[in-house]
Amino acid sequence: MSNLHRLITHQTGWLNTSRPLTPEDLQGRILLLDFWTYCCINCMHVIPDLQYLEEKFGSDLTVIGVHSAKFANERDSENIRQAILRYGIHHPVVNDFDFSTWQGFGIRAWPTFVLINPKGIIEKTYSGEGNRAAVERDIEGVRKKYEGQINTSKLPIALEQDKQPPSILSFPGKLTYGDGKLFISDSGHQRIVAMTLDGTIIDSIGSGKTGHDDGDFAQASFHTPQGILYKDNILYIADTDNHELRAADLAARQVTTLAGTGEQGHERNARNKTALSTALASPWALAFYPDDKHIVIAMAGTHQLWSYDIDGKTVSIVAGNGNESIDDGRYPLNSLSQPSGLSATAGKLYFVDSETSSLRVFEKGEVKTLIGTGLFDFGYKEGVKGTALMQHPLGVFAGSTDIFVADSYNHSIRRFDPATGVLSNFAGHGARGNKDGTFAEAEFNEPNDVLQIGNKLYIADTNNNAIRVADLDGKTVSTLAISEPPRAAAAPEFSEQLPNLEKTDTTNVAANMAITVNIALQNGWHINEEAPSYLALFDMAAKPKAITSFDRKATRQKQIALPALASGAYRLQGTLYYCEDKQGAQCLIKSFDLPLAAAADGKKEITLKLN
Repeated sequence: MSNLHRLITHQTGWLNTSRPLTPEDLQGRILLLDFWTYCCINCMHVIPDLQYLEEKFGSDLTVIGVHSAKFANERDSENIRQAILRYGIHHPVVNDFDFSTWQGFGIRAWPTFVLINPKGIIEKTYSGEGNRAAVERDIEGVRKKYEGQINTSKLPIALEQDKQPPSILSFPGKLTYGDGKLFISDSGHQRIVAMTLDGTIIDSIGSGKTGHDDGDFAQASFHTPQGILYKDNILYIADTDNHELRAADLAARQVTTLAGTGEQGHERNARNKTALSTALASPWALAFYPDDKHIVIAMAGTHQLWSYDIDGKTVSIVAGNGNESIDDGRYPLNSLSQPSGLSATAGKLYFVDSETSSLRVFEKGEVKTLIGTGLFDFGYKEGVKGTALMQHPLGVFAGSTDIFVADSYNHSIRRFDPATGVLSNFAGHGARGNKDGTFAEAEFNEPNDVLQIGNKLYIADTNNNAIRVADLDGKTVSTLAISEPPRAAAAPEFSEQLPNLEKTDTTNVAANMAITVNIALQNGWHINEEAPSYLALFDMAAKPKAITSFDRKATRQKQIALPALASGAYRLQGTLYYCEDKQGAQCLIKSFDLPLAAAADGKKEITLKLN
């Protein structure tokens, strides 16, 4: 057994698995290790490469993510779990919280791939982005060399996404306001929603499917949209993982693409380039600056600020020479580090550089750092520049007297006073949670944005899938109660792919009489009242339409009656969500696909066991 297999599996904090992996699990496999940290934009850029390789090579390739955290906040397995959900990662991930696996492999940079052959020997190491073709070629070579010797057995996969109960919002990213409406980039649901300030959703932009289709609101698609900006019935959208700038015309109810090609760009010196033929790189935030005819784009992927000229339909560099650093001055001397939040006021453009945990300002062609000193200088401390510390801030709002910062990895909202240069704590206390109360008592979970409307701050509390409201007069934080107009439930369709699926052999049931289906739960558990549990019965001669179906209200009764069935072949399938009866309980998902044969001597009662 290879020492490398032992090195990979010596950590116990595994995600996307039902148990920690062992050296025996990895024996005989082609392994591709991905050393990553979830704050890193370059690590995000290679996720599509991993997905491509996983799809192409199937069971011949085993991808394992090794999460070696840059920031202290990223060492927490729960925070890594949220990142796995946000980025749609389906392979096993181990929490290398102390860098022991990283050091054992001699890794020096994020991201790094390591290809290991079935004998447990390293074939090659690849650092940085842009290595997909080389990795693909080398995997082909290893597969050919070890044909017939590759372990392709299934690993104990238990996806984090299958353990997550549904919510109205999923990883809300950025906020903007206009004409009485609060707009939210509902990033995990691949859409933008508009709501009243009391939390009633009144519109939704996007089909909810991942894609980059233009068209009407119901057909248009996005890929992890972030920054949004509103003016004159047009909503501008930073479609981050599509590397595009989009526009939603609220009157015509049409989405169009304004800039970007749909591919990740590497351009670092754009000057009046045609927007639709110039590739962008992970646009993350938007702001009108220096006027409402120009939109500054936080180009996180190239560590720069660009500008989109609305009338000229061109893009140009504003700041950042492309180096990931924290140099002030005029372009090309200034350097940025993954800018992720923008806010303009009084001729100044404030922005947060997440990787240097800094607050900076652009004015009259120059960048000046207000808080922050370097790529590895972070913490939770008040004071002036050189003393004050933040941890990977992602959002900023510049008001007339105060600058509010979503200090994401400190799970807090901070306040900066431009007159004194002092950064102070405002709401939250530096620890992850989900709690309302006074500013000091309130708890957040990686807030991504903050926006002031009147005497209230609206906060995108990303990992809590919530919008929080800080009342500046009452000095309290509350959670906005969000309601969505009920939509007619679509009739379930027959499916060969269901989460956490339990398949069973054919059960003979009594023909021509009602059949009782019992849903069995252990004491101390209940069907989740908020989740879309369902069961549906299909006649296999007439699929995909269900004969009958039972929604979450029906399944909560834990007993349903199937209609009388004539002789023939049927399938009972569906998904049930269930939780423990205690505060902060875990919630689980289980699906069933039960073949039924109606016969004269069949059963009158069947049971579905959840646990």
